[in-house]
Amino acid sequence: MAERSIAAVLKTVDCNRSGGSNPSLSALNRRYSGGFFDFMPFYVYILKSTTHNRRYIGSCEDLTIRLSNHNAGKVRSSKPYRPYKLIYSEIFESRSEAFKREQFFKTIEGYNFLKSIGLY
Repeated sequence: MAERSIAAVLKTVDCNRSGGSNPSLSALNRRYSGGFFDFMPFYVYILKSTTHNRRYIGSCEDLTIRLSNHNAGKVRSSKPYRPYKLIYSEIFESRSEAFKREQFFKTIEGYNFLKSIGLY
């Protein structure tokens, strides 16, 4: 459980606090790659369609590539609602932690949490 608490301190990235198209992506890459941490980061992310009132919740290893795949129409479930912008992400030390958090966001409790922080 101690590992989880260390990751919890590092994990939340608020993507709404800076300007530009997706400046937080480059900030994430600078902060978490290049040996700054000694683990391969996994992300949980929430995308919002800029043309529809739709959100997409997912997890991945490389947030920059995953967002470009969504916007290029390479993800079947999100293709009709593109383009997307990143509105929220969290970072984890393991794929399983990221997947558990993704599944949480897809529950009513997760929806209520996201609503409480202003994402719905």
